[in-house]
Amino acid sequence: MIRYVMGNTYNKKIIFLMSGQVEDTVENGLTKPLLLRSEEKEQDEDDDQECDGSEEASEESHRPAASIKSAYRLLTPSVKVQLLIYFMLKYAMEILLSESSVITSYYFSWSTSSVAIFLACLGLTVLPVNIVVGNYISNMFEDRQILLASEIIVCIGILLSFHIIIPYSVPQYVCSALITFVAAEVLEGVNLSLLSRVMSSRLSRGTYNGGLLSTEAGTLARVVADGTITLAGYLGESKLLNVTLLPSLFICISSIIATFFTYNSLY
Repeated sequence: MIRYVMGNTYNKKIIFLMSGQVEDTVENGLTKPLLLRSEEKEQDEDDDQECDGSEEASEESHRPAASIKSAYRLLTPSVKVQLLIYFMLKYAMEILLSESSVITSYYFSWSTSSVAIFLACLGLTVLPVNIVVGNYISNMFEDRQILLASEIIVCIGILLSFHIIIPYSVPQYVCSALITFVAAEVLEGVNLSLLSRVMSSRLSRGTYNGGLLSTEAGTLARVVADGTITLAGYLGESKLLNVTLLPSLFICISSIIATFFTYNSLY
């Protein structure tokens, strides 16, 4: 009887221990999913907060510029160089076209109809040149290479326009004007193409966008060019050509130097 009782007691202990393990297992099995669920909820909340923060940051980075000051802060050195190039080509073209009637009448005694025919011939070169550049030259060279080459050709055209050789001949003026005008047209197309790529996405929409900045740069160039012609006119017609070409040459050389410094970022 003692052995049986002890056996029963021993069995009861084993049963009790087993039941305790089962209870612990059940409790752990019940509590672990709850802990895992609470941890998953906390992790999901943290992920949601991180997503909300990243979404707010992305929204902030894609908002358009609200003022001229904020738009200016978004201008990288390469964008500033592109705007300088745009200013330069518009300045050179405005000098060439606006003073052509005065220069040709003074040096060559051209009539108004002759000047009109000359300017019309310059305008007719725009479409063929852009077709050649767009279909052939742009497929052979990079845009930044065409940009730099066009700047150098514009500079050569300006140098050829100076009245150094006496007398000032018609072929010299016509050839230099044609070189300057055609190179400036090529430069404008390539420059705007590169400007759309290097400019921040925040300047692609809104009031103060890239189009407004480039338009204002071109408008400012025309105003400055007309003011230069007006001031140079007080010196007399004999000095008008060289005096107005000097700022064009200086701005053109400055833009070429700036292009060399930012050449690797123009892509």
